[in-house]
Amino acid sequence: MRLPGFGPEGQRRLARARVLVAGCGALGTVVSESLVRAGVGTVTIVDRDCVEWSNLQRQTLFTEQDARRGVPKAEAAKARLAQVNASAVVRAFVDDLRPSNVLSYARDADLIVDCLDNFETRALLNDCAVLRRIPLIYGGAVGFDGMVAAILPHGADPTVGFGGLVSWSDERSTPCLRCLMPELPAPAEIPTCDTAGVLGPVAGLVGSVEAALAIRLVAEGPTAVPAVISRFDLRGLRFSSASLDGVRDPSCACCARRSFEELSRGDDPRGCRTLCGRNAVEVRLVMPRATDDLDRLAKSLAERFDALASNGTLGDVEHSEHGATRAIRARVTDRAAGAGPTGIHVLIGPSGAFAILEGTADPEQARAAVARWIGV
Repeated sequence: MRLPGFGPEGQRRLARARVLVAGCGALGTVVSESLVRAGVGTVTIVDRDCVEWSNLQRQTLFTEQDARRGVPKAEAAKARLAQVNASAVVRAFVDDLRPSNVLSYARDADLIVDCLDNFETRALLNDCAVLRRIPLIYGGAVGFDGMVAAILPHGADPTVGFGGLVSWSDERSTPCLRCLMPELPAPAEIPTCDTAGVLGPVAGLVGSVEAALAIRLVAEGPTAVPAVISRFDLRGLRFSSASLDGVRDPSCACCARRSFEELSRGDDPRGCRTLCGRNAVEVRLVMPRATDDLDRLAKSLAERFDALASNGTLGDVEHSEHGATRAIRARVTDRAAGAGPTGIHVLIGPSGAFAILEGTADPEQARAAVARWIGV
């Protein structure tokens, strides 16, 4: 409150703020903790991944015990943040952001922080931010490099505001992500954590700057945050910023023509994605209506895994509960030498069911394993 521009009113605004943190990996853990420590009233975390040993190098909310138990990151973060600031409301959802649910998660948000590792979901968040006229903090980190920007979307109707806590004129609007990136990069076109690794402090730096932008937007307002995109290179200790003034594309499909391509795409019911920084693939499970009851579904899959363990297909089957999420984890024993998944982790919760196939980055191998062992 002693900071110029903050004061008691800035702290009261933070206490009223509702922030959606999309992703709870290296960036999301830093952002979530910073927001909760700053006194942000409600932080909603959406992440479907589980804590792994390799995460501990840079994902600051998690412990070896979380990795040992394979706790969903959103649930592990919620438990830790409750110890940091018990007055903050932390809502955890073990889920993927997709066209059918992103607007629901962002419905009450005053601000969205992008802590993701893939451009398809970033484009989806951008659609959501432009449609709802919500500030979007973009951040990315890979190798020794990071990038951050505060996006204040242009809107057809500047009076539209769902949270109303952060508002700005069209003159203060910035380019949206689609202005800066009209075509999404091809999967192999840019480096990833898998191909280039990531230095932990790079993620810490990017997450800290994202959190600072979010806190200042809420407490001080948009005029306090410069319209720039900042880049960090910790290999050569180079820091630079480029102005976003005058960069907005007047013919942008998203913020000018109001065409929300990512939001309009239907969900892929058998969607799967390779997880950044891990040799693993996530597969969304499609369940028959008769198995909508979570308790019954969890029991059915537990019995199936136990049967697979008894016939030698799987070994070391572990059943656990993390908040509202049930988990089944097993080691694979019947794969061909050097081929296919080495482990499988199934999560069943209110948002749906997912399988993580460890030891493979091949989506087809992952789908085949799910069909063979789970039967869907």
